Amino acid sequence: MIVAHAAVAAVLFVGAGSAQMSDGTSPYERSAPRAEVTVHGVAGSETIDVTARRVQIEALVRRIGRECNREVIGFEVLSRNPEITAMLMGENLRDALKFIGASKGLRITVTTSQITIEEDLAPYPTQADLFARAQTGYIRALVDHGDSTLAPGAAWNRARIEQATRGRELEAARAFDAITTDYPKSDMVPKALLEAGVMYGRANAWDEATTSFDTLAGFGEYHEYKAMARRLLADAHTHVAEAARNGLVREENARRALLVMDSLDKIYPTQEHQERRQRYLVRSRAHSLADQPVKALRALDLAADYSDQLPHQDPVIAELRARALERAGRHTDAVRAWLRYSAMVEGEAQVEALRRAAITANDGHEHLAAIAIAKRARDLGFGDEIAPYEDDAWIALDMSATRLDLFGDADTIERGERLVEKGLYEQAINSLRSVFDRRITLQRDERARLGKAYARALAAEDRIDQAMIVLRKTATENEVAAMRREIYLFAAALLEAAGEFDRAIDALGGRL
Repeated sequence: MIVAHAAVAAVLFVGAGSAQMSDGTSPYERSAPRAEVTVHGVAGSETIDVTARRVQIEALVRRIGRECNREVIGFEVLSRNPEITAMLMGENLRDALKFIGASKGLRITVTTSQITIEEDLAPYPTQADLFARAQTGYIRALVDHGDSTLAPGAAWNRARIEQATRGRELEAARAFDAITTDYPKSDMVPKALLEAGVMYGRANAWDEATTSFDTLAGFGEYHEYKAMARRLLADAHTHVAEAARNGLVREENARRALLVMDSLDKIYPTQEHQERRQRYLVRSRAHSLADQPVKALRALDLAADYSDQLPHQDPVIAELRARALERAGRHTDAVRAWLRYSAMVEGEAQVEALRRAAITANDGHEHLAAIAIAKRARDLGFGDEIAPYEDDAWIALDMSATRLDLFGDADTIERGERLVEKGLYEQAINSLRSVFDRRITLQRDERARLGKAYARALAAEDRIDQAMIVLRKTATENEVAAMRREIYLFAAALLEAAGEFDRAIDALGGRL
């Protein structure tokens, strides 16, 4: 292997010339007495022994070129000729020269007749490129050697690559899941179940997360994740409850979470501070979702006793306190709590905090507070997300014209399209509904944009029939055949995504 470090290899600048001596050798070759080079084998499959200590790289490469009967080109255009220290024994010729060059930021390639040297310039492989190559290697190895004792480790590394790639949380979860089914006797199964559940959670696939954590909690007689699995299972149930549109489903999952926490505290009691804090936080969220806000607030007070931060500085406690106060119907206190939480976080969490604050303000008939919250959101650069609740506040104050007339229909359509792109479908529906009702006043292309944005938002909210009504009206009111055809294609895509394949075929034929 090569030993070449900046500490022992000073970079020397040498002119571009590379003159030959009268006997055909380079002056650099004659200045390399500290290099020993031996080439073995036949052309195309040579191996090489190299020992060099503080030798200029041109001298070394030209010496190698002479030994293997290849022309050396490229040094004449380089602006540097660094020294190198290397020791290689029995290495493939091409690999050896590749290593030697790479140690100095140079690229050396070998053909049957030449050795070429050049600067190793960008573009370099990205992390995504390297991950893709590694994945390919692991997949081939698992296909060819699936019964090897090393196979579970290779499958684990595959999953870890998915885990380290942004936006691949669901794929990572499935890769960890595959370990548990493909290698059920591996000692990696408990950790794979844990990682699968965590990654399902990050992908907001909480039903799958509960399955993973439930399996982990019941897996085997004992493993180090037994207690953690139960806490994570309870937490996953609270997220399922929070996402549920049906009140009965929400309450059922919240109570399941509390039952799991009761069993956890009974079977695996603990006095470790961080674990106690985590358990009380899960209980608080579950109590809120089970419409037990007083118990939720009490659990937060207990969590604060085990926290390393003061309660008013802990964003997790701040968020759960706002939720509990909201559930308790204490709207003024909940608005203040959401605003305090919004000041502790950034990005999507801050947007959601302000959105909840505005909704709570309107629910508590504090419409001026909702308007002030919307102004703060605009100042922070995400006014679109809060604007619908500001509209609701102005309407409640019988001052709708003051607010709504500020935007023309074209602006409203554009804002609705942005809301759809951000996944804020309910807000988009509220924004576009009134414009669609007066669509006859719009230009033809504006009506088409409006219809598609409105229908897409409706479909995303599982209101596919209403979406098709919108597109049917949009198509039949458009006299341009090409634009009607585009709307039918759009309708077919929405229907296909909703699993309505027969209706999608009809839409392709112009029948909505």
